[in-house]
Amino acid sequence: MKQGYFHSQRSQGLTEFAIIAPVILLLTFGIIDFGRGLYFYITLQQAANEGARVAVRASYFIDPGGSTHQWPTDADVATAVQQHAVTENLANPCPNGPIPNGGNPVGSPSLPPSNTGWIFITDPSSAGNGTPNGPRGGLGVLPAPGPGCNAITPAVGNEAIKVTLWFNFQPLTPLIQQAVGNRIIITAYAVYRAEYSN
Repeated sequence: MKQGYFHSQRSQGLTEFAIIAPVILLLTFGIIDFGRGLYFYITLQQAANEGARVAVRASYFIDPGGSTHQWPTDADVATAVQQHAVTENLANPCPNGPIPNGGNPVGSPSLPPSNTGWIFITDPSSAGNGTPNGPRGGLGVLPAPGPGCNAITPAVGNEAIKVTLWFNFQPLTPLIQQAVGNRIIITAYAVYRAEYSN
């Protein structure tokens, strides 16, 4: 009789574990995904601040070829952002705008691929269609903007420049991926006034 009682308790424990284990695993991986998302947001915000800081200061920069220039370029800003967003892959589809969907990633038909991001260097408006829309040095070594992209209008004096980052975050947990449809767009931006002395 006692042997059957202990066997029954073990079976009950296994049944309870089988019921609870998926919930515990889902919560664990959900917490991990939330932590990853928070890490990406903080990293992107710091990268946007660093990019904006580089965009507005008059200083000496060194090109990849070794030559120096005084005014920051889009390439200098993109390099600073990429260096501070170490684990993120960031690119520039239209570095000087316009920002798709009027600057709102929700419902935008144009989004970065999963686990990659875009850098925009624009005027402070949400859509990024105004001027000035870039640092005083112009594009630098970046290629010329493609069709549908704004041409660069460099800032002078103390005009404001905005650096915006969009990052398409993909959770690790398959159930969460299905729930959000792989469309969690993390945005970060920084607006600084230029420190050019003309």
